[in-house]
Amino acid sequence: MTMLEALVGIIALALAIGVFVLVRLAARLGRAADDVGFAARRTGELMPAAHDLIDSAHSELKTLRSLTRSATDVADDVRAVTGHASAVTSHVLRGFESEVANRYMAIFAGLRAGVGVLRQVRGGNGSPASHPIEDEDSNG
Repeated sequence: MTMLEALVGIIALALAIGVFVLVRLAARLGRAADDVGFAARRTGELMPAAHDLIDSAHSELKTLRSLTRSATDVADDVRAVTGHASAVTSHVLRGFESEVANRYMAIFAGLRAGVGVLRQVRGGNGSPASHPIEDEDSNG
């Protein structure tokens, strides 16, 4: 065997190995292309559903924002009404307390006057007075 024949044999072997590797690579690329095609078909099938879902979510978000604005308005109205009710209640309570205080002061003043009269009648120690009230007024 000459060197040229050995070199042609090595080149033929390398060419066979190269063809084998290319066939395997082509098979892998074919499977990858099939997977990409399948993914593209699935994506195409899912896109309308995804768009519908996004549109529905957008609509629900708008509704939620509107509801939030309405709830905020209601809460502001409730705060305002509560503030007014609190002011009115405070005013009524102050008026009621002053009336009650005036009544209690009148009752207390009446009690003090009554106790003072009883002391004068009883002589200050709880026993009946030994001399009439007129005598105390003339002496005092």
